[in-house]
Amino acid sequence: MSESVNIIEKALMFAIIAHSSQVRKGNPEEPAIVHPIAVAEILRCYGADKNVIAASYLHDVTEDTKFELEDIRKNFGEDIAHLVEVASEPDKSKPWEERKKHKIETTRELSLREKLVPTADKINNIEDIYRKNKKLGYKDFSAFNRGEEKQEWYFRNIYKSLIANEDRQNPLFVRLENAINNVFERTMEDYFEDERVL
Repeated sequence: MSESVNIIEKALMFAIIAHSSQVRKGNPEEPAIVHPIAVAEILRCYGADKNVIAASYLHDVTEDTKFELEDIRKNFGEDIAHLVEVASEPDKSKPWEERKKHKIETTRELSLREKLVPTADKINNIEDIYRKNKKLGYKDFSAFNRGEEKQEWYFRNIYKSLIANEDRQNPLFVRLENAINNVFERTMEDYFEDERVL
């Protein structure tokens, strides 16, 4: 087994253990680990390197579990720990608006490689919102700390920060923009007319 497979599998196993008792906020019937796995698969499809993929499995660990960044650093090294750090919110005790404004501001200054996990994270989140709304037949943002208006504010502004100083035609950015527009610009009638698989 190659070293690259080892680090990726090690990260997946670590994330499975870390999130073992958790479910998704937007879907209590779904284990929390489903999200990091989906984020990793997005990045794998777009050719991300092994450390980025490993970091994608771990990107919610320091925010949502008992493990800290030092645990990531000790087990996976400085590069993966740094990628997790820049994808995470540093202090979840602060008000939602303050945390999101900070994330928007700091994301703008990241390198393209540092933006990969946050971009794939947002893609999976917004595509899940689209799929859930389509299944329900109406727009539902009740699982989030803030409603549709605030969610749109955040997604559109984090998108602007992600594409800052980058080629906005990068396939990851295009996919994110399309997903955001699908959720916030389209009516529910559009949802049902749209048979594309996200």
